[in-house]
Amino acid sequence: MAEPDSTAVRSSVRASAPSSPDESVSASASAATTATASVPADACLTTAPVASIPAGASSTTAPVEGPKPASTPPITAWLAGGRHSAVGGWQVLSRLADSLTRRVDGHRVVRPGPAWAYVAAIISWIVLWLRQVPCRYSDASSNPDRFGWMCYSDITALYFTRGQSTGAVPYIGASWEYPVLTGYFAGIANWLGRLFGAHTDPGVSGQQMVDNMNIYFAVTAVALFACLIWLIHSTLRIIPDHPLVAVFVAAAPAMWSSALINWDLLAVALAAAGLAAWQEQRFVRSGIWLGLGVAAKLYPIVIIGALIVLALRPEALRDLKKLKQWATMALAAAISWILVNLPVMVTQWDGWAMFYTFNSDRGADFGSFWYSLVLAGTGPAHPIMWSRVIMILCFLGLAVVIWIAPKSPSAIQIAYLAVAIMTACNLVYSPQYVLWLLPLIAVVRRKALDLSIFSLSELVYYVFIWLYLRGEDLSLGLSDAPWLYIWSIWLRLIATAWVMARVVRDILRGRVEPPPTEASPARRAEPDAVAFLPQARHAQPAHTVAAPSRSWEMTRPASTPASSEPDTGATRDL
Repeated sequence: MAEPDSTAVRSSVRASAPSSPDESVSASASAATTATASVPADACLTTAPVASIPAGASSTTAPVEGPKPASTPPITAWLAGGRHSAVGGWQVLSRLADSLTRRVDGHRVVRPGPAWAYVAAIISWIVLWLRQVPCRYSDASSNPDRFGWMCYSDITALYFTRGQSTGAVPYIGASWEYPVLTGYFAGIANWLGRLFGAHTDPGVSGQQMVDNMNIYFAVTAVALFACLIWLIHSTLRIIPDHPLVAVFVAAAPAMWSSALINWDLLAVALAAAGLAAWQEQRFVRSGIWLGLGVAAKLYPIVIIGALIVLALRPEALRDLKKLKQWATMALAAAISWILVNLPVMVTQWDGWAMFYTFNSDRGADFGSFWYSLVLAGTGPAHPIMWSRVIMILCFLGLAVVIWIAPKSPSAIQIAYLAVAIMTACNLVYSPQYVLWLLPLIAVVRRKALDLSIFSLSELVYYVFIWLYLRGEDLSLGLSDAPWLYIWSIWLRLIATAWVMARVVRDILRGRVEPPPTEASPARRAEPDAVAFLPQARHAQPAHTVAAPSRSWEMTRPASTPASSEPDTGATRDL
């Protein structure tokens, strides 16, 4: 209903000077009716006559006098849902149910919103914990079949062999073949374990070492779970219009099988945060996260290197804007990497350099194409040289694809192809490397066929590498070579090549994934960490009162067709 002219109402009330409440009500109603009658029939029902609204004023509020309304705390308002004054446990569950489901024809159906990604992450971590039960050491004499149960973890294996069980610190009292940030991560977890009862002094008993290891693994698993939550949050920022992508990342078979093999989730979360910041055009923040990712695992460096090709495309060279953006990101990455590495570089050079010397001299190793050739008896004489040559050629091919593409590809497409080239041509492919590819492929190829091929090939490889390490006979009687393991490597490489070809085809056809309209634009508000958490409500000014809310059909002008605005209530969360 339209707001009456307040001046006319007050004048009418003063003139009438009613002697009783009934007369007052009657006079006010008469004045309001008179003012309302002048409103055109086709005017918007929530707006007042144009002459009565000052410039810049809101058409949905009117000034009123009175005491300031009592404000309701946001948490109380959320729990009560604005419908009840009392707060009960059932209301909390009701709000939670509203975040995960929606009502359709009186029935609740699953609502594919961001909250489900976090639910999937919790379920995945429960599955991971249960998978690790057969590999748990109960006493110093226990020797679980870690390869047979397929629950092997470097986290526990290196805890004994690197001296952490007796208090050794990575790079100082323990040799450590991982980049510095991973060493910090493991060292802090060991230190936190002491707060929960671990005794890592030299000379402790074998049983105490086992107890220390179980505490250390639990602390590390909780920290890696936090990395998974961060990864899910970054994935939702990268592609906010498709929360089911984040659900797949959280609940993928690769996550269930490989998330606790090593500390790779730390680097994966950092790389995802860097790519999300890049898409939001926060280039300094992107460089910081990617630089820290390189300090945790080396692979994000190929993402940084590949993104420079975007700045060298013909249209980007006209104003050098893209080049400046990449230079800003790369400089921030270099500074963050130096700040993290410098303390160890200065004080423990040999320990710091071990990661780089270890990998530069590494021959063909588990999971790689070169290792499969060695097992088959046809390995090249110099696998290190051939690996580097083919990798460089593939990166040059990627640069050509980016250069000739009709549209500028997304950073995620480039990142996936760069990381896939690295994993396919590298001298080693550990089972946990699948986590490097998982969030990238989920974004760039949101197709059931491609995701199924990727997941099944990685699962086959996952099964046969543990059977191979366990010493099972995988030769099929053909020869002494473990052919089942060799074929699992080739199957994984074929699946990787298939998905890479599909992504290259998308780029050459001008298909950008995620599309610019779906990618997080500059300074776009980030999705809530948990969709069902209470949200802060904007307080109304004390001197105004909001007009009654009405449906869209009631507020649109009569000349506007009802079909011009689609009802997005059922699809906005997809």
